[in-house]
Amino acid sequence: MHFTDDKGRTILDGMSDLWCCGAGHNRREVTAAVQAQMQTLSYAPAFQFGHPGAFELAKKVKSLKPAGLDYVFFTNSGFDAVDTSLTMTRAYWRQKGMRTKKTHWASQRLS
Repeated sequence: MHFTDDKGRTILDGMSDLWCCGAGHNRREVTAAVQAQMQTLSYAPAFQFGHPGAFELAKKVKSLKPAGLDYVFFTNSGFDAVDTSLTMTRAYWRQKGMRTKKTHWASQRLS
């Protein structure tokens, strides 16, 4: 959560949550975990591909959720999560034959 600047001062990294995890800087265990994952698969788009690690994590997340919340879908950011949920909702209603059905929020902003 801290880093050291070129003058040796220790600085709290209060902005790291915007672009990276506040897990700390240059921690060996984080570096080792990232390196191991990069040797397995560095990235796979959620829409086209699956990866065993993603399925394992989804099962773990599902086991922590209340009954009835049975699906896990990973995205890269909050914007992606909102965009994906709206896209999936609209696709659901299109398949039900209700192509113009939208949520109140979506009808105000997407129409």
